[in-house]
Amino acid sequence: YTIEFPWDRVQEYYTIEFPWDTLDYYDGTAWLECRLRDKLSDELLCVLGWSLEKSSDGSWLIDGIDWQDFRERYRPGIGREEWERICG
Repeated sequence: YTIEFPWDRVQEYYTIEFPWDTLDYYDGTAWLECRLRDKLSDELLCVLGWSLEKSSDGSWLIDGIDWQDFRERYRPGIGREEWERICG
């Protein structure tokens, strides 16, 4: 099964950055994060993180997804508003 993603269309509006390499906890789990920014204003739009788990054949599987949306109309709920200020 193949999923085709329109990267050319996405890159018209957003820049995609990976702020650091995958963080391997060396216990069979890891963390990967990427950020989407507005291409014109460089405003942070969202942060997407993947919790990964190593399978028995050595490949990484997605164990969980965390999505933090910073666009004004999707403001984070109480308790998440400070995330960008202290961690971003």
